This record gives sequence, C-alpha cells and structure tokens, in this order.
Amino acid sequence: MSLAEVFASNVLVRWLRGDPGRYDLLTRMIDARLGDRLLTVGAGDAGLVAALAKVTGLSGKAIALATTAEDANTLHLAAERAGVLVEVAEVEAATWPFAEGDFDLVVVDAASAPVADVLPEIRRVLRSGGRVVLVVRHKAPGAPPPAEVQATCAAHFRGARVLFDRDGAAIVEALKGQPG
Repeated sequence: MSLAEVFASNVLVRWLRGDPGRYDLLTRMIDARLGDRLLTVGAGDAGLVAALAKVTGLSGKAIALATTAEDANTLHLAAERAGVLVEVAEVEAATWPFAEGDFDLVVVDAASAPVADVLPEIRRVLRSGGRVVLVVRHKAPGAPPPAEVQATCAAHFRGARVLFDRDGAAIVEALKGQPG
C-alpha cells in the first residue's frame, strides 16, 4: 500500500474531505449508543447530528435544537439525506420544552451554541449519570478554545475534561453531578 493510499484511507482525512464516513471518528469518540435519548444543541455541523442519530437508532430518540428557521431546515435536510429520524425543535436558548432527566446524552456544537447560556438547561434535562459532550471545531468561526469550554463546563458538571484535541477538532466531556 502506497503512502497516498494510507493517507486517503485515514478516517480523519475522509472527515476533513467531506466523505460519507467522515463522522466515524467523532461518533466513536462521542460514544453515542443504540437506544440513547440524544439531544443536540447547535446546528453548526448538521451532518454530525445525522450521524449520531444513525447510531442511536429507532430504539432511541434524537432531538436537535435549532434557534432559527434556517438552522431547523439545515438539520431536517441533513437527517433526510442520511435517512435517519431526527426531531427538530426550534427553541430559545433560555427554556426548553423537556422534562428533567429526559436525555442520556447531550452533544453541543461549541461554535454555534452559546455554551455558557445552555449549560444550566442541559443540566436540567440530562438524567443523573448522563453525559454532556461539547464538540469544538477549531476552524469554525467563533469557536472557543477547548480549555475555555472545559472550564465553563466544569462550573456545571463533574469530571469535565478534554477527551480529544487534534486535527481540527476537540471534544470536551463531563458527567451530570455536582461541580467538583
């Protein structure tokens, strides 16, 4: 196998080039599972939302929050292209129409969602022991540094840590619990 073939088969390279399997690495790192009740916040990467919904499957639930009609449309189109079920809710950041503990996993696009503003509401809708994962796409306009996202997250969740940071993306993960 030539060096060019190795490079072309790399999951991260495929993700950066926009290939269908480009979300493989991120979905593995986020660790969504079949049957998870998933909430996504921020429409900065609608393809990732669709890829995560594919993982949770029909036995789970995937809801994507959009703050504008344009974002809602983008999320609908991505789900339709991927052939997955995603319920899209257009809501304000302040109050969400979900009960306490409704979700197992919340994934936030840190560049397109106001992280500090949404964390208290995420804490309310996340079940005890649930996880919040914040994805930082370094090249996205307005993307905060991963260390800043981790510090903000640590004020609301326990065990906030940068799980992954390389090749243009970072993942910050934390568990629902009292601030450490």
